[in-house]
Amino acid sequence: MIPIGVAPGDERTAPERWQAIPRRWRALLLVSGAIVAVDLGLSFVGGIVGSTPSGDGSSSSFGTSPAGVAALTQLLAEHGHSIDRSIQPVSETHLAPGSTLFLVDPSGWTDGDTSAVALLIAGGGHAVLAGRPPSDALLSVMFGSSRPPRWQSASAGTTRAIPSTSVVAGVSRVTGGSVGSLVSTGSTKVILAGTGGPFAVAGGDSSSGGPSSVFIASSTFMTNAALAERDNAAFAINLAGPAAQPVIFDEFDHGYGRTGTGLAGLPEWWRWGLALGLAAVVMWIFSAARRFGPVERPTRQLIPPRVEYANAMATTLAALPEDRLGQIIEPLRTEARLLLCQRSGVWTTADDAAVLAAAHAALVPEFVTNTVLENQASTLDVISLGRALAWLETHTGRRT
Repeated sequence: MIPIGVAPGDERTAPERWQAIPRRWRALLLVSGAIVAVDLGLSFVGGIVGSTPSGDGSSSSFGTSPAGVAALTQLLAEHGHSIDRSIQPVSETHLAPGSTLFLVDPSGWTDGDTSAVALLIAGGGHAVLAGRPPSDALLSVMFGSSRPPRWQSASAGTTRAIPSTSVVAGVSRVTGGSVGSLVSTGSTKVILAGTGGPFAVAGGDSSSGGPSSVFIASSTFMTNAALAERDNAAFAINLAGPAAQPVIFDEFDHGYGRTGTGLAGLPEWWRWGLALGLAAVVMWIFSAARRFGPVERPTRQLIPPRVEYANAMATTLAALPEDRLGQIIEPLRTEARLLLCQRSGVWTTADDAAVLAAAHAALVPEFVTNTVLENQASTLDVISLGRALAWLETHTGRRT
């Protein structure tokens, strides 16, 4: 089977094709591959390890930063409330009758969540919305569809309580924050007003007493950084309702409990199984890497230097006796006589005189004919015979 990207008939090995790529492109490919490998590795490890819960601590009852509201949950627990940090959508959360639902800066919202809040209020529960509303439908459910209050980004400034309901009992001033006020309050009761406009409104009556819905333009007053200021803590305690009343914080809209994307969306034991499988593949690659292709020498095998070879042969021949030397060079003389006959155009069976005459006619140099046809054996004759044989091989079209 031909590998992808290889032209038919290309018999080069993978290392040879890799070496054929220009060096700068190889460096670029290696760097790009390393970046992709590191990114995939970190993504894979992050998807396997993960964290629970995983969300944004800002405005969250899990958040212990200055912008979180973890201190409020501790305060309410100390006053006898049972705290439920729900990491499921509001539409899937069990909202017990008579409980108080805190919606602190909710971001994601569905029609099913709105319906769940409507059922909570109808069952005698309380809904507290702090911050920009996620949908107009939610405000319509909380305060009636005729004239629900509207939110604006302008700050309400310094706020003061308007004694009109038990929610502001014992409350004088509350931190308004830098963003958030109400433009129109409709038929609801303004319970906190600021220099820049209304800051909090209440509407409806629950079976347990107090308003069934409260809308505050900003959640700043209940954050960890501001809870101890002014009458913020007293106002937050009043919003939770009577002691022992269950309090539910919506944490799903802060990212907690959401299923991750990609590998993070798989069950944990699946992710660990994939991790073990990947480790096994990596180990197999390392174990099989030494068998990919033939074993290569660390350096290229070079041809021995010809000068040293010639010197070694000359030394060997010079040490031989003349009778032994004649036997060794006889095959060279036979080869040289064969080439001389071919160059002169005579049969190889012709005698030396006929070969000599034909060689002279073919303009063969005398040093060639004399050396080839004379039957002598000496060191000088060997050198002369080598030169004659080289001349004959060159002038008959052969190459050494």
